[in-house]
Amino acid sequence: MTRFIDVIYFFIFQVVFEVISSDHQGYLAIDDVKVLGHPCTSTPHFLRLQSVEVNAGQFATFHCTANGRTVQGNKLWLQGLLVRDAPLKDMKIFNDRRFVASFSVVNATKRDAGNYRCMIRTEGGVGVSNYAEL
Repeated sequence: MTRFIDVIYFFIFQVVFEVISSDHQGYLAIDDVKVLGHPCTSTPHFLRLQSVEVNAGQFATFHCTANGRTVQGNKLWLQGLLVRDAPLKDMKIFNDRRFVASFSVVNATKRDAGNYRCMIRTEGGVGVSNYAEL
């Protein structure tokens, strides 16, 4: 006696959109969704970003460690949540699968206190870290 077993796989994906707005209400429309049959391997993935504590007037440096490759055309930045962004200060490439990008909030003040996260925009997509506090 031969038995055939049908296996059905259900994949459930959750897409989360983050909207930061203090006074604006609105809608988000999504059009032309493409489901690709491959994982997002061309975009680096950040490891956990650590919070930073400094005194007023000091430089607050965040170190963003990522698994993946980065190339010349990629854009890296430290995004502030309701505070100023910080440009790339330095990058060290350890090997072809890991790098660390450093960002400094110069002359930190009380207004700079808040949440920050590392971001990278590549040809293959966008990589985002967790939020860390200053």
